[in-house]
Formats: sequence, structure tokens, C-alpha cells
Amino acid sequence: MKKKNKTSRRPGYSLLEISLALSIIAMLFLLGSSPGINPKKHQLEVAVRKVHSTLSVARFRSVQRQLPIRVSFSGPFLELAEYDSQKSEWFVKNRELLEGVEVAASNSPVFYPQGTVSNLATIRINNEHGAYQITVAITGRIKIVRTD
Repeated sequence: MKKKNKTSRRPGYSLLEISLALSIIAMLFLLGSSPGINPKKHQLEVAVRKVHSTLSVARFRSVQRQLPIRVSFSGPFLELAEYDSQKSEWFVKNRELLEGVEVAASNSPVFYPQGTVSNLATIRINNEHGAYQITVAITGRIKIVRTD
């Protein structure tokens, strides 16, 4: 008599079955998690982050390089300029486009090596989704408030 060769199969799932199940779950999660990004909201939040980071960089650079740094707004652009005391001129070092928003500033804040600012600046950023107000105090403190 011949003996039957039994192949024993362990209980559980194969690697292929687990991979397939995980890929299906991942696709369902990705499809269901993003019903749609509001582009106006995104543009507003990106603009606020750009302005805030540029103001912070201006203050840091001013203290680090021991020279005045100005942040100004011209149309849809945000500009960071350094003052050259030998030539008595401002030189634009960085210029960024603020898309999909309107920006109104009371003045162009100038940061000095002591970490202070020339005078109080109020910057209003808005679009159809909402509005933010960024205030730069004379001490160099930057405050962001949502205003609707």
C-alpha cells in the first residue's frame, strides 16, 4: 500500500491575501478621506503662512546680520529687502507671489538689529473664504487673528 502524502496547511491568510486586502482598504480610505479641498481656503491659509514666515525671517536676519530688513507689499507680491548703508539703498532679496488673496498693509515694517520694528504694522489678508489680520508690534511680536 501506498501512503498518502498529506500537505499540512496552517490556518491563517497568505501574504498575497493580506496584501490584497490592505490595498483595497487603502484605496477606499483615500477615496473617502478627501471629498474636495476648498481652493480659496487653501490660498488664504498659504498666504497667511507666507506673510508670517517672511516677517519672522526678516526679524531673524536683521538680528543675525546687524542690518535693517524691510517687508513690503506691492500688488500681489510680498518682498523682503535688505538695507545697504554704503549705497543708501534697499535691495530686494526675496519676492513671493500671494495668489488668490488681497493684501492691504498700513505700512512696510522695518526690522532692526535689536529685534524691534520701525512702527506698528497691520496687514489684512482676505479673499472670498475669509480674512486674517496680522499685527506687528513695535517690539517685533507678530500676532495673527482671524477676522470674519
